[in-house]
Amino acid sequence: MSYTPHFHEDEQTPAQRWAAVRWAIGAGASDRAVPSQELARLELRYIAGEIDQMQVHDELMRWYRPDIAPAADVRPLPPEQPGRVYPYAAEMAALMAEMNDLPPYVPYTVMDETLPLSPL
Repeated sequence: MSYTPHFHEDEQTPAQRWAAVRWAIGAGASDRAVPSQELARLELRYIAGEIDQMQVHDELMRWYRPDIAPAADVRPLPPEQPGRVYPYAAEMAALMAEMNDLPPYVPYTVMDETLPLSPL
């Protein structure tokens, strides 16, 4: 079965897709969420236009929630092309290196969430 990737008007070019991926990685950095190398490779395929966000989502579901993986047979990933040089691969590598050098996560505010017992 074949599937043609679909891209929103804001993700038509590799530069637009890289901007979206870079923003998402930066947003996750606020919680010290560093993408895995596997996710970075998947995102490079998205940036190159091989796959769309639905296929990225489907693949993440197959990795982390195989019990509810959606549309695995409807939106399959095309096979990887060994040795392919992806656009923004150097920028992705630099961003991943920067992410790995972040200091440990420290919550902004630690709140006491215990409830005082009221006397009867």
